Amino acid sequence: MYFSVEQRNGDDSGEHSDASAQHALESLRAELDAVDATLLEAVRQRLEVCLRIGELKRREHIAMMQPGRIHIVHERARQYADSHSLSPEFFDSLYDLLIAETCRLEDLVINAETVDEAPRHNGNHNGSHSHAGNHQVRHSSVPSANVES
Repeated sequence: MYFSVEQRNGDDSGEHSDASAQHALESLRAELDAVDATLLEAVRQRLEVCLRIGELKRREHIAMMQPGRIHIVHERARQYADSHSLSPEFFDSLYDLLIAETCRLEDLVINAETVDEAPRHNGNHNGSHSHAGNHQVRHSSVPSANVES
């Protein structure tokens, strides 16, 4: 068990009023909602940085595969978990999800053709759409590699 549930200094006898307990629950949920908003923004920022890394790799012809990067990211997360008495397995799973999305985004960017480079398709939908940086990309169907920026 990573978190220890210790006896709180408060009264756990169950004699609190329902209104008081409901108010405390609503307050804790509001606190959790604020933490979730921060978490979601941090994930968005991480993915935005990954898009910029993908664009740099594409522009500078840097190989998508960066040996050892996934290991470094996972190890840093495990060390964080250990130092905060959290589950390293949870952080491994969390980073597996983040890295999978990073790979998907990098594939889209690195394997994209700008609209100016793409062949014209006589007005037919060509799979193009607007992308970060206000340029358009056309995505290829290359499967994701298991890499991290």
